[in-house]
Amino acid sequence: MMTIHELANYSGISVRTLHYYDKIDLLKPCCIEQNGYRKYNDDSLRRLQQIMFYKEMDLPLKKIKDIMNQSSFDQKTAIKDQKDFLVAKRNRLNKLIEQMEQILEGDNTMDFKVFEHNELEEVFRSRIMQLDEYYQQSLISQYGSIEACIESMMKNEAKIKESAVKHYGSIDKYIESLKKEPLPEKGMGKLQLKLDGIVKQITAHKGRDVSNPEIQKLVDEWKETFKEISEKDDISEAFRRIYHAYMNSREVIEMMDEIYGNGSIVFVGKAMEYNDKASNRL
Repeated sequence: MMTIHELANYSGISVRTLHYYDKIDLLKPCCIEQNGYRKYNDDSLRRLQQIMFYKEMDLPLKKIKDIMNQSSFDQKTAIKDQKDFLVAKRNRLNKLIEQMEQILEGDNTMDFKVFEHNELEEVFRSRIMQLDEYYQQSLISQYGSIEACIESMMKNEAKIKESAVKHYGSIDKYIESLKKEPLPEKGMGKLQLKLDGIVKQITAHKGRDVSNPEIQKLVDEWKETFKEISEKDDISEAFRRIYHAYMNSREVIEMMDEIYGNGSIVFVGKAMEYNDKASNRL
């Protein structure tokens, strides 16, 4: 057990900062003695270490608190994601240091590639880390890990940049737009996770006739969940755009089939199309 002053000396974090962490419920003492002394144990140390890892990723304290107070928070998973982020950052810094050493040794070769970094990837990673627990869990269930999700997104980098230039005028303007785009409201991630689960249930019927009542019941459930997410009563146009993309967009099919298996998303699209046409016949 440590007092707050002992913890400050041990960790290098000021007493004032530890008081503030206590005030905002980020790091509470394990107990407060009758004389008012705050006491911290090994669990407190582990939590403080985790906080410092997240601070290295430039996450705001409020976000760190939200992440660490989640019921599903898993320290090992968090450390793995943090490690992947910091390794990428370290590798870039190592390249910069190597270039500096070469210059100091008299090598006048100028290599401006060392200054390149993938801002698009950094923005994707930053936004994913700020999503609520259910959105993150949805991505992990689809891709296996946050890093695998980012890798999958970056496979389509050339297409993303082409689309960015077409719709925004430049990749820089697209990135700035991404940074300003508001994150989904808290709680919406739970619905998104439910939506992904329904898609998986539909794909489990792949090979059957899409008119099957079980499949169509799942599509109806998908539509109701999507209504909650979009907060609109009429989702017919959005519904049609989605299933058309599922059946006709090569980029969407390739990306979604990596998650659900070959031919899966076209099957889902056909089930949704049948549902739409059947509804219009009523």
